[in-house]
Amino acid sequence: MPNPDIAPRTTYHEDHRTVTSNRRDLGGKQWHLGSVPPKPLESRSDDRAEVKEWLPATVPGNVRHDLLALGRIEDPFFGTNNEACQWVDGRDWWYVRPLELDLVRGERAFLCFEGIDYISSVFLDEVELGRHEGMFSRQVYEISDLVRSGQSEVAVRIWGSNSLPPRSLEWWERLWSPVATALQRGQEAFPHRSATLKGQMSFGWDFAPRLRTMGLWDEATLRVTGSVFVSDVFIRSQPQNEQAHVTVRATLDSTTTQRVIAQVEVRLREHPSAANWKGEFPLSLEPGQQIKDMKFTLPEPQLWHPWDRGKPHMYELELRIVQEGRVLDSLTEPFGIRKVDMARNPDAPMRSEDWTLVINDSPLFVRGANWVPMDALPGRLRREHYQRLITMVKEAGINLLRVWGGGLREKRAFYDLCDEQGIMVWQEFPLACLLLGHLPRTRRFRNLLRQEGIGIARQLRNHPSLVLWCGGNEFSYLRNRRLVDELERVVMAEDGTRPFRKASPGRGDTHNWLVWHGKAPTRQYRKDTSPFVSEFGLQSVPSVTSLSQFLAKEDLFPPNNVWRYHCAQLEKLARYLTPPTPNTLEGWVEASQRAQACGLQMAIEHWRRRKYRTSGTVIWQFNEPWPAISWSLVDHYGQPKLAWERLKSLYNPVLISLEFPQRRYRAGDTFRARVWGVNDLLSPCPDCLLEVDLDGQAVFSRIVSLPPDSSQPAGWLEVPLERDPRALLVRLRRGDRFISSNEYDLSYHDPKRVRLLEVLVRGIGRWLLE
Repeated sequence: MPNPDIAPRTTYHEDHRTVTSNRRDLGGKQWHLGSVPPKPLESRSDDRAEVKEWLPATVPGNVRHDLLALGRIEDPFFGTNNEACQWVDGRDWWYVRPLELDLVRGERAFLCFEGIDYISSVFLDEVELGRHEGMFSRQVYEISDLVRSGQSEVAVRIWGSNSLPPRSLEWWERLWSPVATALQRGQEAFPHRSATLKGQMSFGWDFAPRLRTMGLWDEATLRVTGSVFVSDVFIRSQPQNEQAHVTVRATLDSTTTQRVIAQVEVRLREHPSAANWKGEFPLSLEPGQQIKDMKFTLPEPQLWHPWDRGKPHMYELELRIVQEGRVLDSLTEPFGIRKVDMARNPDAPMRSEDWTLVINDSPLFVRGANWVPMDALPGRLRREHYQRLITMVKEAGINLLRVWGGGLREKRAFYDLCDEQGIMVWQEFPLACLLLGHLPRTRRFRNLLRQEGIGIARQLRNHPSLVLWCGGNEFSYLRNRRLVDELERVVMAEDGTRPFRKASPGRGDTHNWLVWHGKAPTRQYRKDTSPFVSEFGLQSVPSVTSLSQFLAKEDLFPPNNVWRYHCAQLEKLARYLTPPTPNTLEGWVEASQRAQACGLQMAIEHWRRRKYRTSGTVIWQFNEPWPAISWSLVDHYGQPKLAWERLKSLYNPVLISLEFPQRRYRAGDTFRARVWGVNDLLSPCPDCLLEVDLDGQAVFSRIVSLPPDSSQPAGWLEVPLERDPRALLVRLRRGDRFISSNEYDLSYHDPKRVRLLEVLVRGIGRWLLE
């Protein structure tokens, strides 16, 4: 495997998005797939002649998706079928397709692959263009002098997942490994997955199966240009004093020395007919790759805002490289103008990190959720799949998604939709869960991390929705300092416009798993005074309709090992149920979803009442990659759970919250609660009518005014109970305008005590991560 930092003259690892006439989509159904016996990575790689059968294939996609479409494997998402298709990893795979291309004099052609999973070799006819390791960085190969007149063949060889590099250990690591594995209750300290930068979840997780994908999982395109190729554009903007200073940094590749004109046009997307900004920049080129900066000022810019703080205005920049009236290359790139900063939480100690997000000079409370890959076979995802879930994200009141480090750099459509909908993104790199171990410290891995870090940064840096980089999930920064610091230097050099966090959790950022994994009662959430909480949650069972789509009839009930195969943690599920042991499937679904919704409500309202002392909550998890009994709010089939429905109230920018002890209330008791008003908007909510109903009867009403961006007490509620209570309903309206509502299930309570041993274990774990 060649050093990824030393590439052939015709190979690039750059990224951009183009919407131009010189771009041809190579995706679709013109591909074929074939398998060969596995070969060593260092072997001669063109063994297409050994393929015994060529099968129809789709790009973007992956091997298992194609085999499933052809009936060659059973659905790996149903029952335990996944075990029967593990043989796929033991074969190497070819993807081939014809390419018809006739270049005229002066034209150049480039093959572009946005993501090949995972170790690949690319050919044009019999010529190997290059080999590559990595799932996320872009591969570009110039084929100008290689393409045949008429028809050629593009071929991609992908080594099977059994060929992924294993983790090699030093002697002291081999001694420490069994001890650490025992301390981690069987989780390996140095798992083989940590030797790759593939989506870590695919090696098997507590919400996903072992399903190591292979294929052309992202877009494949052909670019035809003149003598200049625009390989990358970075648009950097800084709003200041009613204008925006914009720098367009273009990476160009030229075959000749010439003087050209860069024509730049900027237009506001929602008003394309409005007056555009246009400018021309003379450029003197030399042969080879070079970077050119073009600077200008946009008057009265329309800023990109998160959806709850304004409109997510988007611009579009068109860059054309022109010589004597002829366009040599062009691209169109969307971007947004906004500022991102971080501020220290009020009353935070001096040694703490800044954890209040500041967008366009306004602090903002994060109402977030963790995003995991939508599909364990991510190659088959398309924009419409992302769009359905991003719509549900916004409907739930979520303003930020944490793209978790055990998952992916998602496809372009995900970030485009977040841009358009005003959903902020916290992006992690593909590093996850090494509590008592550490990442490889070899030169090979360091170079791989640098390559993938550059690729991810360049692909995502023009998205205004991206507000925070993070090194990854649940590993010790101190034990991985050199690698993480190198990754931070790479990101700052390639971007530098957003904050970078070393890892999550970190100083001031908590993953609260005392509830659920520590089996603590949900009221324990109220003792958490962290500046920021980026993971917390409870599992629940999806609907009977969804269960029936992935479990055989005989496996539906009672809970069994097939439930466990689909990630159910049965002991913990049962621990939080009310009633404790439902005797029907419907009872398990209802009781588990009720426990999840009530637990999240306890946590979210506590932290929102602490607004800016705690500056954000990020629920684990919004979605799931395969049908499971998991922590998701929306199941794999897109069906919402009760917690998603309740989140629409809990994450409403305006929240009325009742603070009261969680216990069982009976007739004869007096129910007492402190009433809070929380307003995340930048506008006030004056003279609003607040009403509270207990089991359908009005028990409280008051006129309240909520200042902008505030959290404050709004009075006390005290009600003698004549019967056992069941539900409280809170409404806030102004005149005929409904503003928000909230409800409380008084029949659910969690009386159990926290276990001291679990408190110690979780505390030690948090200390080790920080």
